[in-house]
Amino acid sequence: MSKKLAFTMDDAIKGVAHHGKVEVNILINEDTCGAKSFSLLVNKIKPADTCQQEGTKGHSHEIEHGVYCLSGAGSITIDEDTYPLLPGTAVFVPSRKLHYLTNLDPKEDLVYIIIYVPAGEEKLLLAKG
Repeated sequence: MSKKLAFTMDDAIKGVAHHGKVEVNILINEDTCGAKSFSLLVNKIKPADTCQQEGTKGHSHEIEHGVYCLSGAGSITIDEDTYPLLPGTAVFVPSRKLHYLTNLDPKEDLVYIIIYVPAGEEKLLLAKG
């Protein structure tokens, strides 16, 4: 039997990140299907919430990644610049840049895809909680 290659949200490896502010759903990575070059996540931030930890200017990753908004209305701040994050918007986050996402909608989740290249950053994300 061949390894599973198609995944739904029900199949995702689930967890939380950024002090419980982000619901993480890992769909594609080494653990789900053997992908070694990249990982794909679908994450959620609750209404009117942010993944910015109080007293910080955000968090950073050693690797660059992409964010693509599926639903909701939010923003992403990278260093000192803030960009709208609306359905259909893609944002490039350079490596080692401080950043955070904010859900600006008081009623709807902000749902977005993250792609890490190379894979592995998602495991660090979950380990930190």
